[in-house]
Amino acid sequence: MEMNIKAGTTVGELVAAWLKQLRLSGDLENTTVNEYERVLQKLVLPELGTARLNELTTERINAVVAELGTQSVNRQRKAKVVTGAMLNVAVECRALPSNPVRGSMSVRRPKTQTRTLTLSDLESVRTAVRAWVSKKRSGPKATGDMADIIDLMLGTGARIGEVLALRWSDVDLEAKQVQISATIKTETGAGTYRKPLVNARVIELPEFTVDTLRRRQSRPRYDHVDAVFTTRNGTWQQVNNVERRWRQIRNDAGLDWVTPGAFRQHPVREA
Repeated sequence: MEMNIKAGTTVGELVAAWLKQLRLSGDLENTTVNEYERVLQKLVLPELGTARLNELTTERINAVVAELGTQSVNRQRKAKVVTGAMLNVAVECRALPSNPVRGSMSVRRPKTQTRTLTLSDLESVRTAVRAWVSKKRSGPKATGDMADIIDLMLGTGARIGEVLALRWSDVDLEAKQVQISATIKTETGAGTYRKPLVNARVIELPEFTVDTLRRRQSRPRYDHVDAVFTTRNGTWQQVNNVERRWRQIRNDAGLDWVTPGAFRQHPVREA
């Protein structure tokens, strides 16, 4: 698709044309394009939507980026990256002589001290999860799975989506292994589904994770997807729901530093 982008085109018009081109090309996953759209709609268009391309300057971009930095470094970074990618297209269409984002201020994350996940930390995390799960609260019954989901993440170093995509056919409790072969995706129109990974991997399980899986395996199962973790309706759980619950657990227990990334960097092999 050829875009009719000129110097007098507004940023709002460019956003609409660029997103349409990305969806038609099929080069990116829908979830990625949806995220681009969310970033542009929420962070960029309110400030620059009516501006024409020939009015964009590095100074104007800097003002927007700096303001976003007072809210969140993550917002600042996303807005700069997505806007820069979009304006590259405007340069290719000769609507801009150069990309004003390229000379804009650098986005730097504050340095954080890396902390290794120890066995003591492991017990703190598991205790916090059990305490959170035991509280009375409204919502899906699946929240009771959080302790087991965290155990799988701790024992395998797998991502949330990879743990949620586990099927019982991927589990070998005799050999104390699991095969990580897919992740969970949620897309508008497609729903929540299991997407195979390009490179599957087999992971040795520590004893506490084997015990968790044995306990779950002994329960009656009514789903049709063979999933280790399902919703109460027997369907795949969504990654964003688990991420939201984990943030709440961390906040309640004062474990802000324990991110899913800590599990991947330092999976616990003994307990």
